[in-house]
Amino acid sequence: MAEESKSSEGPQVNRVFEQPQDAVSFYSDLAQVIDTGVEVVMQFYETIPGAPGPGGKIQMVRSRLRSTVTISKAHAANIGRLLLQHAEVKEEAPQKGAS
Repeated sequence: MAEESKSSEGPQVNRVFEQPQDAVSFYSDLAQVIDTGVEVVMQFYETIPGAPGPGGKIQMVRSRLRSTVTISKAHAANIGRLLLQHAEVKEEAPQKGAS
């Protein structure tokens, strides 16, 4: 639900975020990003270890698709900037000769 209030700069909207009980929520340890030319598709996977083999070592893991999200390129660029900001990764300036 959003409420609108007026100020000298024009109408202002207060935004309220909520997460319903049936909203998708999961942990992902693997992801891929695909550019379709028009949109960006992000797929998030979880890794599931197989049964331990000889010596108790895991020899196989399975990656299961948990979610696919398709967004506009503008939204993807915004998400990318936010991810870099929150991951505290500094963008490096391109080096000469790099393409």
